[in-house]
Amino acid sequence: MKTNMRKTLALLLLASMLTSVISCAGGQTEKTADTAETAAAVETETETEDPRNVQDEVPELDFGGAAFRSIVQESTIYDIYMEEETGDGLKDAVFYRNLAIEDRFNVVIEEALALLYNELSPRVKKSIQAGDDEFDLVLGQMEQSGKDAQEGIFRNWYDIPYVDFEKPWWPKSIARDAATVNGKMYNTVSDLCVSYAEQTWSIVFDKVEAANYGVDGIYDMVRNGEWTVDRLLSITEGIYTDTNGDGQRDEDDYYGYVSGMNGCLLLSYFYGFDQRLAVVEDQTVQMVLNTEKAAAICDKLYALHYQSAGTMVPKNGTSNLDLYTPFVEGNTLFCPIQLQYIYSQLRDYENDYGVIPTPKWDEEQTEYYSTCDAGANIMAIPVTATNDEMIGAVVEALSAYSWRTVLPAYYEIALSAKSARDEESVEMIDLVLASRVIDFAYLYDGWTGWVFKLADFVKTEGAFASTYTKYEKSMQTYYDKVLDFFYEE
Repeated sequence: MKTNMRKTLALLLLASMLTSVISCAGGQTEKTADTAETAAAVETETETEDPRNVQDEVPELDFGGAAFRSIVQESTIYDIYMEEETGDGLKDAVFYRNLAIEDRFNVVIEEALALLYNELSPRVKKSIQAGDDEFDLVLGQMEQSGKDAQEGIFRNWYDIPYVDFEKPWWPKSIARDAATVNGKMYNTVSDLCVSYAEQTWSIVFDKVEAANYGVDGIYDMVRNGEWTVDRLLSITEGIYTDTNGDGQRDEDDYYGYVSGMNGCLLLSYFYGFDQRLAVVEDQTVQMVLNTEKAAAICDKLYALHYQSAGTMVPKNGTSNLDLYTPFVEGNTLFCPIQLQYIYSQLRDYENDYGVIPTPKWDEEQTEYYSTCDAGANIMAIPVTATNDEMIGAVVEALSAYSWRTVLPAYYEIALSAKSARDEESVEMIDLVLASRVIDFAYLYDGWTGWVFKLADFVKTEGAFASTYTKYEKSMQTYYDKVLDFFYEE
């Protein structure tokens, strides 16, 4: 009874909320006594007006009130569950998404078991080892889940009905490329996972200070394909002020740029410069990192981090806090930042600011590329899960609904309304999210692959050849072992 009352009240709120949205757009929707039909009618009208009107092809199913059970990282529980309406546009979109899918399939999306990422993995393994059908979906940290998959504890997504990886809510670079090997996919991500958008790397800049330093036309640089690492370096290397007058370069001074030795951040540079680490070709792993371009990238990143007077590398330099704090405190012009921190940390930032993608390697590179931090959720199904039809239907429908409503709420409400302060930044955020890439080497890095070795290439001048030689054999052995797993019967 409590659940039914909660659904009824929430559907009334959903109908009211969507009616308000449509009224702002100039449409009108008449309320009816049947709240479920009202919400469905409003959603249909919204979808007609919205270009994101692609629908999933899951048939109408009734699962008789079955529970959909999940386990998720504590920091990103909102990917799969919100208990109630909060007034936060993003979280409320997740809440109403879940209610709509519950109503559609007669399921109950239960409150997820939320744990720290390093607690989640052993908890899942314990459940599986006991043979318990306890979780339908695991939303774990990407690095750890990539490692766990190699233990054979997850289902092949291609064995699950109703999921359609050709649909736009399944990012191509992961679902159809990086995650699929030999017709098997044990980890994947869709737009159900808001964290995969939130933890995407971008660059933020202070528009007021940019004008003060004579830096203009930044958005046009991006649009014209001129936003390159050399342009970033040339702009920032001359920007330094000994703000506290102590004669020392310290974190209280003003810099053109801040960066650090965070493995996922360094990876965003490599991938942003269109340089990958390892790829699967003809049933073998090719180490594509060993190139003249990769060596040049390492030299350039060394120059950016350690030779440019305009760059601050925090003493720790590995945590996200170290990276965005100097910008929040007004001590740097440009700063690499995950989109989630724009949302959470810059609401009260005094100056206007803008958001742009990670720079390209050179102007010959045709596309910008962005990456997501490994802390984002990735989805897996335990081998002990048995309700295939419900899992497939619910995940596909949640993903489609997220693509249509939750993701637009994220960067139209959470970012543009509360954080990014001009329409051009919204345009850039669209570009950043559209350019996300991931590959086999990153997805199955498992704390053992190339990603967290990248700092060794960058922190010493001219270290590429010796560092590559140091790790080449162990990396080839590791990735070969990962590939073997996909070809085992």
